[in-house]
Amino acid sequence: MKKLTVIGLLVFAVLFLYRPDVFAADKNYQTVFGTDKTAQGKFTTTKQNFTVENYWDVSSANVKLVYTITQLSEKEISTMTLKINDVAFYSFKPDKTDKGTRQIEIEIPKDKLKKGVNVLSIESFVYTDLPDGRCTIDDTPANWLQFDKTSAVNVSYSDKAFQKTIADFGERFTGIDTVKSGQGVVAVSNKAGDAELGAALEGLSGFSAANTLEDKNIAFGQYEEAGTLDGKNYVTLFSSYDNLPNDLKSQIQDDKKLEKQALFQVVTVGNTNTLVITSKSNDALKKAGKLIANQNYLSQLGTNTKWLTTDEKIDTPATNVDKNTKLTTTGDKLKGIGHITQDYFISMPANRSASTGTEVSLDFRYAQNLDFEHSLVTILVNGKPIGSQKLSAKKANNDKVTFQIPSDLNVKGDFSVTVAFDLVLTNNYCGFIADSEIPWAYITPESVINLNTSEETDLLFEQYPYPFIADGDFNNAVVVVPDELTTDDTDSLANIFNLLGRFHDGNRGNLTAMHAANWKKPKEGSNIIAVGTMNNNPVIKNANDDLYFQYNKSGSYFLSNEKISIEKNYGKQLGSVQLITSDGMPILAVTGPGAKQTELGSDLIATKANLAEIYGDGAIVDTDNTIHSYRFKKASDTKEESFGTKISNNKEVTVFGAFALLTIVILIVAVLLILRKYRRK
Repeated sequence: MKKLTVIGLLVFAVLFLYRPDVFAADKNYQTVFGTDKTAQGKFTTTKQNFTVENYWDVSSANVKLVYTITQLSEKEISTMTLKINDVAFYSFKPDKTDKGTRQIEIEIPKDKLKKGVNVLSIESFVYTDLPDGRCTIDDTPANWLQFDKTSAVNVSYSDKAFQKTIADFGERFTGIDTVKSGQGVVAVSNKAGDAELGAALEGLSGFSAANTLEDKNIAFGQYEEAGTLDGKNYVTLFSSYDNLPNDLKSQIQDDKKLEKQALFQVVTVGNTNTLVITSKSNDALKKAGKLIANQNYLSQLGTNTKWLTTDEKIDTPATNVDKNTKLTTTGDKLKGIGHITQDYFISMPANRSASTGTEVSLDFRYAQNLDFEHSLVTILVNGKPIGSQKLSAKKANNDKVTFQIPSDLNVKGDFSVTVAFDLVLTNNYCGFIADSEIPWAYITPESVINLNTSEETDLLFEQYPYPFIADGDFNNAVVVVPDELTTDDTDSLANIFNLLGRFHDGNRGNLTAMHAANWKKPKEGSNIIAVGTMNNNPVIKNANDDLYFQYNKSGSYFLSNEKISIEKNYGKQLGSVQLITSDGMPILAVTGPGAKQTELGSDLIATKANLAEIYGDGAIVDTDNTIHSYRFKKASDTKEESFGTKISNNKEVTVFGAFALLTIVILIVAVLLILRKYRRK
């Protein structure tokens, strides 16, 4: 009996301990709202996007809503409905008797989730009472609902088995969980030459372009350096075959093809998966960096190895900056009473501004049960209205409106277009009509923005990363680094090239890396990124007289200038970024008295949010993150568009001009005929 009991306990213990599918803790990824979202009006829709990676095996998902609702809400009428990818899954009535901030957690149906971007929509009806107990007819400031920034979507999942293919590696390397937890790194050998470094930095920018987390960067470091591989499950290593670390070299076959080709191979050691990119040819390594920057091509490599020749066609198509861009490819339906909006994001290079003739052409239709005396559509650019038009019963099934973007908006770089409808119903007591369809509007895929741009060429952080990237391409960029790279130096390079990747939309253009010992003035038209101190980077040393924040003779601290007085000890603690012209070359100097201060300066251009904190052409930052930025170079005269440019960009003026010219020609011909007739007489 005792033996049976012991055996039973052992069997139970084995079963209990060996059931990883049941007892292993799932991973969890949380997407927080990040900012407070206010819904103003009787009917509002609040949206939050979140991502489900393709390699996730999702076990459950839920949304945590932290919200506050107007104290005047009518409980019996006010409702909140949650939808996932336009499918409703939960509705409830918020309780106004519960004072202050409320919180509710709701499970999201797993079968309604999809791979990629999912959209959580919160549709709210908020009604309030009049003093006599009747509900309000019109929207008032009291119709509000606010979602706290701590609201979040939580997804529990486990990783699917790693397929050990290049495509699977690339997908996981830029996955939101990998990037957020810092599990990935792009690395080079400690002995890396110029070609290896340049390829790795272009590869880093390519991975950064695929990174959807704006506030998290991908690490960069030296493979053998202590700490580089700590906590890293995914490593991308660029190395010549001779410089490969022994633990990886033993798994790479020394093939004759390495003389002229680059090899991509996924190697797994323990919990670390490494994409080894190696060759004995510098040209092949440079080509390999460009392949990584073509993320679409990378996603097609469903094998463990890939041989890349230098003549293989892997270039991404060129981008046409001036173009017609669809606002929506599938069409967008909006519904609700009152003010409803749809936002669109338009990508434009930072050194481009919208010029005369840029116009938004909206093709749409809407419900016929509206109060057309008060219903209208408005288009806004960066939150500022550019035009409105009343809705019409005659045009309800096919309406169109076109508005030009006024030049006084001074639109530069990426911008937003908002289409806002004010949908009003007749005799709409209490904001709704029983047995009546809620009013709607539909924006068709024929809606476009005709984008005309002009180039801004001033060396300013408002237009950065120009001139190093122009129209989405590396623009003859040359990065010069110290001969001996420290961890702070590689962190500086990580900051710089993660942000450049956000603006680089393919693998075109030319990027070259150069160690200090190999520095020589590059060919005309090059744009230099110099990283380091005055004493370990010859570009910065030679350009010291042209720096806005100059060094003392020994390069140990920054000197005062016409903008700011700098105390000697304080000058030793500063990092700096400066856009200058020296010896006829545009230069971005990322520099400080030491490597740690240089890295501090690079933080200013590590993310778009950080870049937005500076302006002008020179900025310094101290260890307390106190930033001083200035414009030193005098503003150039404002360049007005030529009359010919304005005419060519403005369709209405062009048509009118052609008509006027035709009229003048007809009049001249008529006069000549009349003169000829009477001269004969």
